[in-house]
Amino acid sequence: MPVDKNLLKELGLTNNEVEVYLKLLMSDSITVNILAERTGMHRQVCYDALDRLLEKGFVSYVVKEGKKNFQALPPEQLVVYAEDMKSRLEQMVPDLKKVSLMPKDETFVEVYKGKNVVRTILRDMLDHMKRTRETALIFGVDESKFKEYDQPATEKYINDLRKFNLREKLLSFEGATEFFSGPQSEYRLLPIEFFNPNPTYVYGDKVVFLVWGSPMHAVMIKSKEAADVNRKQFNILWKLAKKR
Repeated sequence: MPVDKNLLKELGLTNNEVEVYLKLLMSDSITVNILAERTGMHRQVCYDALDRLLEKGFVSYVVKEGKKNFQALPPEQLVVYAEDMKSRLEQMVPDLKKVSLMPKDETFVEVYKGKNVVRTILRDMLDHMKRTRETALIFGVDESKFKEYDQPATEKYINDLRKFNLREKLLSFEGATEFFSGPQSEYRLLPIEFFNPNPTYVYGDKVVFLVWGSPMHAVMIKSKEAADVNRKQFNILWKLAKKR
């Protein structure tokens, strides 16, 4: 099974660090000259990457016959590094909130892009629902799309709704075949000609428009007025839609 190099890059490794680390994983302890030959990189480039990997705790070296021989530490060290980074970031959150310049009451618009868009929006909505016990309103729901683009995040969100006894109302379309069972999700169905395939979330004073594609995009509007208008529109369609 090929290694997902992009995942290593998301952990903070550069392209050169990824190549060096993977070559070391496939080798016994080797000198920088051998490493340069196997990676096709200049010796100094290898040294620079090794220095950074040493700082991150991903490689080590032993001295044999007066020369440094480098080796990769077990892959589990990557998990330790990620958990340590997560812990440090969590400790920083209170301080970051204090210096945040984000407007608190004014209208603002944010754009999200990338493969983690769905889980970012679902996490934000769930946090709000847990604080307020508000029922989330979602237009344009095709559950097969959510499973296609981010099934793990979608299933975790549904399980959290069940766990915390939270509710959502969803407008899907007549002919839809995939739904999540349980009291947490109440569906109603619109004629296909009135169905917008791009989901819209309404919760708190936020409206989020999700656009399927590669890459994914979402536009979040924080505005009480915009949220109120979309709630009214949702409630009108809810009364017109068929019960599932």
